[in-house]
Amino acid sequence: MEPRDQMKEATNAVERAAMQQVLPPDLYSSFLAISADAVIAVDDEQRIIFFNEGAEKIFGWSAAEVGGKYLAMLLPERFRPSHRGHVQGFGAAHGRARLMGERQEISGLRKSGEEFPAEASIQRMVIEGKDIYAAVLRDVSARYRAEEALHQAIRARDDMMGIVSHDLRNPASAVKMLARSILAESRERDDIPPDVAERVEVMQQAAVQIDALIQDLLDVTRLEAGRLTVLPRDVDPVPLVEDALYAMRTLAESSGVALDAAFERELPMVHADPERVTQLLSNLVGNALKFTPAGGRVEVRVQPYDDGAMVSVIDTGEGIPADQLPHVFDRFFQVSNSRAGARHGAGLGLPIARGIVEAHGGTIWIESAAGRGTTVRFTLPAARGERVGVASAR
Repeated sequence: MEPRDQMKEATNAVERAAMQQVLPPDLYSSFLAISADAVIAVDDEQRIIFFNEGAEKIFGWSAAEVGGKYLAMLLPERFRPSHRGHVQGFGAAHGRARLMGERQEISGLRKSGEEFPAEASIQRMVIEGKDIYAAVLRDVSARYRAEEALHQAIRARDDMMGIVSHDLRNPASAVKMLARSILAESRERDDIPPDVAERVEVMQQAAVQIDALIQDLLDVTRLEAGRLTVLPRDVDPVPLVEDALYAMRTLAESSGVALDAAFERELPMVHADPERVTQLLSNLVGNALKFTPAGGRVEVRVQPYDDGAMVSVIDTGEGIPADQLPHVFDRFFQVSNSRAGARHGAGLGLPIARGIVEAHGGTIWIESAAGRGTTVRFTLPAARGERVGVASAR
């Protein structure tokens, strides 16, 4: 029998089997024909007996050209010796269909000799007493190219961020150190005019903000790459929080906002990275101060939670509109302040805060309503020492 006749006979058999199952043969045949994926069927000798239009487009062969030939012709030479055994073993095991993507990579071979990556599923069927193996294959070349382009873009971005952060941090550090030196010397001599001292302080604060922004940009790239590191140890949460707030009090005073802390008694020791928790609190308290008007209040509360502790940053600001609340942890999202019509920051603080908390094994969430202020809560795990101590609640 000619290959073309074999293909026709096999196709008819497949359609008859389909009719007995779910679909009318004409509709089933149409589905196979219009599928963008390659649908291929082989007999028990692995000779091709069905080859749809999707397969023709993907492999470059026509159904007439491949009919009756071995399936191995569609594989790179190095995979052919082992391929036959794989299919036979699958049939002998009476396995279920192999789902798309379960195999890490399947390589196909086009008529042009070009290899390409694919994902495939395979199913053993018995049609009119004969074993038939049907495969659905999807060309994922475009996806692989897109992934590689994305990886290259990420590498280029990381390289650029490393260079930019270095080039920006050096002058920012120089400005910060110079401003600190000028202020220290002038206070010793008490000869700097108040307006000049104020300008130098503004210059120093600007340098600190630049340094913080650079750190945020670096951290968000580390988060995306899964490289944000924490070095936790057993620590007392009370001095940890107090030290973090000490650095924020100048900003609070200049904003006219009260900044307080409250600690419940007998707090457990926690397992945390002090530097990262300080960064976390700086982000959260800084946000609270930005969105709290003069005369308002920001409070940081620490209380036991499960075996660890929960920290809450509570402000009396305007709150977050309900439609914006689901997006606050999205990168570069900025909450709009309806009172001032303003947008604050780069939109990186909360995504980084979530990354830091989750790296500790904790959880962070936000409770807010427009006009009622905002509360951000996060948890820290308990200390891991043999004896979990009690923190020095003050």
